[in-house]
Amino acid sequence: MANFQFTESALRDTAEQFHILVDSVEEYAIYMLDPSGNVVTWNRGAQKIKGYTAEEIIGKNFACFYTSEDVAVDKPQHNLREAARRGTIREQGLRIRKDGSTFEAEVVLTALRDTNGNVRGYSKVTRDITDQIRSRELEAETGGSDLSGRQRGKTSA
Repeated sequence: MANFQFTESALRDTAEQFHILVDSVEEYAIYMLDPSGNVVTWNRGAQKIKGYTAEEIIGKNFACFYTSEDVAVDKPQHNLREAARRGTIREQGLRIRKDGSTFEAEVVLTALRDTNGNVRGYSKVTRDITDQIRSRELEAETGGSDLSGRQRGKTSA
């Protein structure tokens, strides 16, 4: 009996530590969806990236993060079906913040299954990659001239 109580207490502690870990991540939106795509958990990074507090977004469908064009072609539900079929999907695309502004996102959507293999929900990890894309675009625009200048400098040294 004492061993069971210790195990139960250790599991509770581990779950609490895991929750603290996930909630403390600010560079990634980490949250869970139910099988229909409704938000059931929300971390600090999700609030920072997407602009919604947990109270505002929990219970709402994740389609609100997609552009109207993507919603019109059923992309959110398509992504859920694909994740259920394949286990995980990864993609990059435009997403919408609470204030209506857009950002380039790198997304991993993973189906979460019970012991019988039934989809119980999904985990979603989203990263705002807008700055990285802008940096690459700027580098591509200026990189060729900078590179040739650096190479000229090396050959004359």
